[in-house]
Amino acid sequence: MDNEIKNKMITAMVFLEETNNGLVIHFNGFDDKRHADTFIKKLMKNSGIEYKSILDLVDLPTLH
Repeated sequence: MDNEIKNKMITAMVFLEETNNGLVIHFNGFDDKRHADTFIKKLMKNSGIEYKSILDLVDLPTLH
């Protein structure tokens, strides 16, 4: 399955924190870490926000 089809299966929950003008977006539905990384890099590039993945900086475990 190509990424365009995979990306259509991604859902998002958006939380707006009005007191501090914050925004949290939670994406769900990725096939694996590589799919998530490719998606977020494209999203951030298209938004114009400079982004560097924490995975590119250090080898940390994912915390939830």
